[in-house]
Parts: sequence; C-alpha cells; structure tokens
Amino acid sequence: MKTTSCTEPKRYAFDNAPRCGARTKRNGGNPCRSPAVRGKNRCRIHGGSKGSGAKSGNQNALKHGYSTNEAKSQRQNVRALIKQWRALKDRYRFLVPKTCR
Repeated sequence: MKTTSCTEPKRYAFDNAPRCGARTKRNGGNPCRSPAVRGKNRCRIHGGSKGSGAKSGNQNALKHGYSTNEAKSQRQNVRALIKQWRALKDRYRFLVPKTCR
C-alpha cells in the first residue's frame, strides 16, 4: 500500500481539467472555477450538460424564421436595393416627382 504524508497536497483528476469560461456575478466577474464538462466549454451549472444544445438543422426550435440564414440574406438584399434606389434618386433628382423625394 502506498502511503502519502499529510503535508503533501491531494491531487485529483479534475485539478488539471479545463475550466468553465462563464463569468460569475458572485466572483466579481471572474471566470467560474468549476471544471468544464467533457467535450463542452461550460460546467454543469452554466449549461454544459451532456445533452444540451440542439443538433444542427433542428427544426423543433424554429418559431418564426426571422433569424434563419435565408431570411437574413433576403433582408440584406432588400437593404442593398434600397441603398441603390436612394443613390439613383439623388443622382436623377430632377426626374423624380416632388411627392417621391
């Protein structure tokens, strides 16, 4: 049997584990000191449970589609068209009726 002295600090496997990166209110905004769950960046308290996170392409969480990539690109295209229209309107101001200015 291996014996250790009482003055030698105890060493555990989770001492060298990566730490949770969540900022805490209690600790003055410093990172959480708990070990992160295996394969995650957060501890079990801050959302690092093994089953957390939806799989890519999960439609269960889709409510309205406002934040989908398709909707974002469509809004970006509309903004670009509006910008072009305003540039043309300013360029050809004399051709545009006063009601559209």
